[in-house]
Amino acid sequence: MKKKIAVLTASVLLAAVWTAGCFKSSGNTWDGSENSIYVADDLSVQSAMVYTSEKDNELYSADGLAEFVREQIASYNEEQGAAAESENTDGSAKLPAALVSSSLEGKTGKLVFAYGTPEDFVRFSEENGDDTHTVTSLQVLDTEETRLPDMGYKTPAGKDADIRKAAAKDSHMVLTEGSAKVYTEGKILYVTDGVEVTSDYSAVTPEGTGCIIFK
Repeated sequence: MKKKIAVLTASVLLAAVWTAGCFKSSGNTWDGSENSIYVADDLSVQSAMVYTSEKDNELYSADGLAEFVREQIASYNEEQGAAAESENTDGSAKLPAALVSSSLEGKTGKLVFAYGTPEDFVRFSEENGDDTHTVTSLQVLDTEETRLPDMGYKTPAGKDADIRKAAAKDSHMVLTEGSAKVYTEGKILYVTDGVEVTSDYSAVTPEGTGCIIFK
């Protein structure tokens, strides 16, 4: 049976637990230092998995962790019919999944991934046991009124907003089914009921349907 990334990371860090929100990014800069999804203005998607443990790691090296993760990524990409040679040197998303960065220092391990499509994020997470979120569907696209969920919309300050105004701007939308911390490159303009805005550039989506509109 293929060992999953989340399982290996747990063994690497010795009785570790996932700790979403243990680290914080500031402003509109996403550094992948907490369990989260990042959506750029070009609609590309990245994610971060962060593990911390009660003890310092004494069993595995940072290089060993990175090598294992690359093997898992290569296996996933092969399943999706992608050749490893198509990966950009900066880890950007020609491939269905790519490792952007990997670190293992003391009690903390961090993995940052880039994806070819939002759907690859969901599939890759499911295949590798990523339980840092509960997202089962992710869409990232330019804002279209016909594709907005028929829900209540609010500004980040909590004021009610008309769905037509939400769709009228030259903006982008993130649609989720399930809960995750989401960072956006552009400033958040509107969210649906149940989405918790945590900064101008970040929000936590609820279980069920959530929508974030940003520009």
